[in-house]
Amino acid sequence: MTDELEALLELYRHDGAIREQLLKIEGLQRRRASLAEAIAREYEEFSSKKKAFEELQRHSREKSREVDDLDAQIRADTEKLRTGLLSYKEMEALRTRVEHARARIDQLEDEALALITQVEEQAPLIRAAEQEFLKWKAKIEQDIAEIDAELTRYTAELERLKQERAARASAVDPGLLQRYEELRARYEDPLVPVEHGVCTGCKLRVSEITAERVRHEIVACENCSRLLYVK
Repeated sequence: MTDELEALLELYRHDGAIREQLLKIEGLQRRRASLAEAIAREYEEFSSKKKAFEELQRHSREKSREVDDLDAQIRADTEKLRTGLLSYKEMEALRTRVEHARARIDQLEDEALALITQVEEQAPLIRAAEQEFLKWKAKIEQDIAEIDAELTRYTAELERLKQERAARASAVDPGLLQRYEELRARYEDPLVPVEHGVCTGCKLRVSEITAERVRHEIVACENCSRLLYVK
């Protein structure tokens, strides 16, 4: 193996390590994004349930206040009927209002009681759901923190590999390096061996002249232009 080929193979293997590191980082980034989306999705679902429960609580409080206000009105009107100096017409109107209010308050009390029951039934369920969500969220956030730590390590390693690449690239003939870089933009495997007269990159047979030349030098595949060598 010539020094020229050895230098190019070293660079090719180094580029493979860089590519592998990039794939690891991309995979971790996808995983992290997926976990962050899961947190946002679960939070939105829990928030919707909690908001509905809070709306039920508000409705229950309003209904109870409505009962209290109507009860206060009935008491005030009853007191007026008992002690007030009213005309016959005013007394009849007030009695009618009290009767209607008493009929209405029975219905309101039933509605208020039903809402209170719903609140009491749902409150422990919401608390349990919140505890479960927070516990799950803490676990996912721990997973994200571990991914972030891995990303930091992999990114540092990637930077180290990129810095080392410059030294490896400088050991390759400039003209050969330019051809290699052009091919690397097209292929993940710009440098491939010839096996049994076949380019292992495009899987096509090379000419007899190319098969002979590649025994002594780095040549290009006439089919795909990849750089060829013999192991």
